[in-house]
Amino acid sequence: MKRTVPLLIAACCGVVLIITAFIPATVSWGETATVWFDILAAIAFVLGGGNLLKIHLKKVSDRAAGWAYSLITVLAFLITLTIGLTKWSVPPATDQERYGETFATLPLDDLPKSLTFTEQVDLDAKYAREELPDSVKRQLQLKQENDRIVSLIFRGWMKPGQAQELLAAHQNLEWQSAIESLAEKAAVPKSMRGKVIYHADHEVLSAAGVLTENGEKELLAMEASDNWDEAVRTLTEKTHRKTTFQLREIPAHFKIPEQFAGQVKLVDQSLELTGPLTPAMQNAFTNIFPRSRPMSKKDTKDFVQKVATLDGGLTKEQKQLFTALLGVSWNADQLIAVLDEAGKSKPVIKTYRELLKEKQSGVRELEPTKPSTAPDIKLNKQQIKFIRDNVDNQQYDLGNLAGDLKERGDWNTSQQQALGKFLQKAPTIGARNKLICLALTKGKSKLSDAQYSYLLEPYRVEHLWNGQIYDLLVKSHEVKYPWSGAYLQTGSPFWFAYEYAFKPLTATMFSLLAFYVASAAFRAFRAKNFEAFLLLGTAFIVLLGRTFAGAWLSSLVPDTLPMLRVENITIFIMSVVNTAGNRAIMIGISLGIVSTSLKILLGVDRSYLGSGED
Repeated sequence: MKRTVPLLIAACCGVVLIITAFIPATVSWGETATVWFDILAAIAFVLGGGNLLKIHLKKVSDRAAGWAYSLITVLAFLITLTIGLTKWSVPPATDQERYGETFATLPLDDLPKSLTFTEQVDLDAKYAREELPDSVKRQLQLKQENDRIVSLIFRGWMKPGQAQELLAAHQNLEWQSAIESLAEKAAVPKSMRGKVIYHADHEVLSAAGVLTENGEKELLAMEASDNWDEAVRTLTEKTHRKTTFQLREIPAHFKIPEQFAGQVKLVDQSLELTGPLTPAMQNAFTNIFPRSRPMSKKDTKDFVQKVATLDGGLTKEQKQLFTALLGVSWNADQLIAVLDEAGKSKPVIKTYRELLKEKQSGVRELEPTKPSTAPDIKLNKQQIKFIRDNVDNQQYDLGNLAGDLKERGDWNTSQQQALGKFLQKAPTIGARNKLICLALTKGKSKLSDAQYSYLLEPYRVEHLWNGQIYDLLVKSHEVKYPWSGAYLQTGSPFWFAYEYAFKPLTATMFSLLAFYVASAAFRAFRAKNFEAFLLLGTAFIVLLGRTFAGAWLSSLVPDTLPMLRVENITIFIMSVVNTAGNRAIMIGISLGIVSTSLKILLGVDRSYLGSGED
């Protein structure tokens, strides 16, 4: 029985995995079998670790030959196990932490009844037999009657990603129309959109930023359980937690954005923050530095001349390069073209329900879009003139450009967004100056300390400020899953042990092995017959072709005979001859794996179970 049970487990798991590779409907069986395999493997690791300790500790206690090596093995095992399990100094996984959000534990069953959304449908039962996306398995229920799906029931608010996965699950208009309607019903109310969401995979109610008093009242007004009310109040309390951050330096032009004035205060040299710093706030706080923009010839000349007058000066080549780099920027014509393109009306994408209705009415060729009723908007002469007059005016704030253009003519949301994206693509002045410094110091060219200081000062201020805002993001964040980070993450003790203990020891062992291999090769590579001569000659060519000496000797070969160069012969041997041999070996290995696997599954080969004598 002790040998039969493992044999049956191996056979069953192997058969299940083979079946799932050929029958899509049984994929879930393979997932279940894999989970059980992982559990058994974990148990095997525990038993193996216990056996290792038992054998080596006995050797140490008996002072048997080589007991010191056993002691080192035991200590290394315990240290590695400790730092691997505890994850000291390992930062949590960012995709689990969700910076800017605050969590309150709330089981799925405790959601209000008003957050259960139902869509009446009449769908084929085949959709219920196929696997649903993992993101909605816990929330979506397909109710069936008489071999038909009659309703879709969704618990909680549906995220955009969940809706997209459901729409892509089946390329059928009936299914997609039903999901589209369900997604609209299960969407977060407009007043709370972007502020509150429910994560079913974590079973938590989440708020982004601060949950206001009105938001709390709106959530509590829902028909809910005591656990829901407690979760909402806990969330409100957590999002009002205060964080004070001492700033080392504040940019001279920094002002708190108006939309966050009630949440952030600047007191002396400190930022006082209510709630966590959201990614949107982080972007607003770091996007305060002016972007590079077109410069007039006079401004370009003055800038170059200013740097040239500092200690060290500039050579003629540096001045030319400096001027050319300042000229590589966007211009007014490009901006005008982008805004005119954004002003054109775009075709409207039809909903799946519209497409389904057309299909049911007999339309054979369905068009996914329909013409827009909105008129095209093109910049007028006054707007174009204003752009040309001000984009290269260094005193004009481009942040006011949208408002000024709106005052001078027609303007729509698409143009507003296009303007913002266009300006965001331009590097900041600090980043531009950094690139200029790198270009001016290539080769033998140099800059003086005064020139470096003048050019890189904007970048220094920007880099320091962005680092401070990131530190504030981390400080205001409440760690939710401290053990979620990878134990091999850079900077962790396990990573340190791997990089500075295991890898050097491995390199040492392989270095010693290299001398052993060289010695063995010297004894083995004796041209006693044609095969040995062929092996010896090939090894010599490959070794010589990978060294500088081989390339140097091949330089004597005429350019008309490149195939006779040692390095080219080496490439031919490794890419053609060696590849052919590797393929033959891999085919043999694959056949061996198949035959060995079948012998194990059928119980012919039981060597992996041990001798059976213990």
